[in-house]
This record gives sequence, structure tokens and C-alpha cells, in this order.
Amino acid sequence: MSGEIYSIALHVVLQGLIYSFVVMGVYLSSRVIHFDDLTTEGSFGLGGAITALGIVTGVSPWLMLPLAMMGGAFAGVITGTLHTKMKMNNLISGLVVTTALFSVCLKLAKSNLSLPQESSIFATVPAIVILGLLAALAYFGLKVFLSSEIGLLFKAAGSNPQMATSLGKNVENYKIVGLAVANSLTALAGCLFVQWNGFFSITGNVGTLVTGLAGLILAEMIKPKFSLGLIIGAILYQAIFAITIEFELEPMWNNLIKAALIVVLIQLKPNKEPILQR
Repeated sequence: MSGEIYSIALHVVLQGLIYSFVVMGVYLSSRVIHFDDLTTEGSFGLGGAITALGIVTGVSPWLMLPLAMMGGAFAGVITGTLHTKMKMNNLISGLVVTTALFSVCLKLAKSNLSLPQESSIFATVPAIVILGLLAALAYFGLKVFLSSEIGLLFKAAGSNPQMATSLGKNVENYKIVGLAVANSLTALAGCLFVQWNGFFSITGNVGTLVTGLAGLILAEMIKPKFSLGLIIGAILYQAIFAITIEFELEPMWNNLIKAALIVVLIQLKPNKEPILQR
């Protein structure tokens, strides 16, 4: 029994660490540049599709990490460009890109694509070590970035664009770069998710945005500002979801459960301000 509990707990932590990159990406887009980004699910799927195709064709699984991030960054740039240069609504621009990426993912990796055995970064090093180090690297990297002068300018571009403009800064370019970084993190999560599971599925990205938002809500219950709570929140959400799975409901209800959980979490959130743009 103890072995089963340990296995479930390890699975929760590992999946939580993977989705912590999504939570950090959602924090960057929502809380820093104040952009309601629906590209999240598309970037997650794109990162997974690029990874699956690359590994199957013999590319090093380690090399797929930066390649997947480049794909996600490109998706973020497209979303930002549609919004800033073509003046599309931020929700519509993200939705358009996510819709387009569905076809791109199908072209790259079909509806399903299994990876060869022992062909992931987790083949020789324990997943908990790799994911823990990558999550810590991403967190401290973002922490240093947001504390720097350029990070403060990103915050100004999101919360007070008039002030940023008065300082001679191009707010539109800051939004585009912010979306690129946010979606690169999400694509990295998709890359890690596929390598951890050993296969790509075209439906594997469904519910990614909800998961990221739920993790963000839990993180802000721990501490409102940027903190390790982003990683803890992602793990806590997976733990809550795992508990609901213990009721042995059919898998078809998984996304309904995720949706219900985020409604509950929003109601429990002390500050009832909008979850995305504030």
C-alpha cells in the first residue's frame, strides 16, 4: 500500500513540475504584460509535436528542448504580431494561432506518434532530478529577469503602458517579446510531457490553459506575487486532480473535473479580481 501511495505521489510531483512551466508562462502573459493569451494550448501541443517528430527522426532528445522552445516562441510572436500590428483582439489573436497550430501539429506528428523506447532525456537520469533542476532554472531565471531593469520595463509595459511610452519604449514590442517567452515555456512543458509519457497525442494539449490558470490561482493563494508558489501551485493542482481520480470516474470526465475544479478555486480565491487580465 505504501508503495502505491509513493508511486501516486511521485506521479503527481512529476506532472506538477512539468505543468509548472505552463503556470510560469501564464503568469508572465497574464500578470506581467496583462495579455489574455489563448495560445497556451497550441504552444503546448506544438512543443510536443516538434519533440515527437524530432526524436522519431533521430534527433537528440536534449536538443529537442531548445527546438521546442523556439517553436513556442514563434507562436507567441505570431500572436503578438496579430494583436499589435494587425489590431486583432488579444483573445481572437490567440485563438486564431491555436486553431492554426492544430493543423501544424497534425502535419508534424499525425494524431498519435509513439517514441522509440529509451529515447528521452529521462532514459538515463531520474525524471525527478531533471524536472526539478529545469523548473528551478526557469524559476530563478525569470526571477532575475523580472527584477532587472528590462524586467521592470516589461511590467511597466503591461500595467502602465502610458508611462512606458513616455520613457520612449515601444510597448507593442515588449508585448510580443513577453508572449514569445511565455509560450516558449509552455512549449517546453509540452516537450517534457511527451518525453515523459513516451508518445504524442493531438488531444494531449486539451485543458492545458485551465491547468495553468488553476495552478496560478493556487500559487496566488500562497503568495500573490512571483514566488516558488508557482511551482507549488502546479503540484497542488495535480494533487487535487489525482484525488478526484481516486473516485474511479471514467477518463471521459477528466476535462469536466478540471473545469469544475477551476470554478471552485476561483470561488475560494480571497481576491475575486479577474483571473487573466486585471
